[in-house]
Amino acid sequence: MTENDANPFHFTIEQISDAPRAFLLKGFLTPEECTQFIDMAEKSMAPSTAVDPETGEFIQFAARSSSGTYFMLGQTPLIAEIEDRIARLTDIPVVNGEGLQVLNYQIGQQYMPHFDFFDPALKGSAKPLACGGQRVATCLMYLYAAEEGGETHFPAVDLKVTPVAGDALIFYNLLPTGEVDRQSLHASLPVIQGEKWVATKWLRERPYVAQ
Repeated sequence: MTENDANPFHFTIEQISDAPRAFLLKGFLTPEECTQFIDMAEKSMAPSTAVDPETGEFIQFAARSSSGTYFMLGQTPLIAEIEDRIARLTDIPVVNGEGLQVLNYQIGQQYMPHFDFFDPALKGSAKPLACGGQRVATCLMYLYAAEEGGETHFPAVDLKVTPVAGDALIFYNLLPTGEVDRQSLHASLPVIQGEKWVATKWLRERPYVAQ
């Protein structure tokens, strides 16, 4: 994915960081698409989980205090359209994507600094890596922005992205060499006022098979 003048999409693409490689997509989703995602997700929200570095199982962590829900590939026409949009943008096939996740952050909720890649040095990474390889890239789609707080923060380079409903952020978890990029460390800062809704899509090296 690159920033260029020959943009065939309806949204604008701006590279906001070289290390980690990160791109801001302004107007990636329409207001109607944002509303549809929230309406679909509200019916099945549960406390968010993350991969246990020891076992590879999904468990609840105090560092991640949001709620969320998952959808299967192509589960609805809207999801299929967005997955195709991301695939065309990144040149990573739809089948390499994990199921789309929608998250909600209330006041005080956050996700403390973490990596989206699976650290090869950790025992618990073996299980998720067997399901499609590393997470090459992450696409965060902002569905509803908090009145204050909730920024996406890359502490290693002190980069903050303020959520705007309809915008998306794509960043790469791997270097062009294929090694993990430790500058991709990122956090969802606490919501101070209002609430935040995001949709997350992780893209793998190979076709993804759910655990």
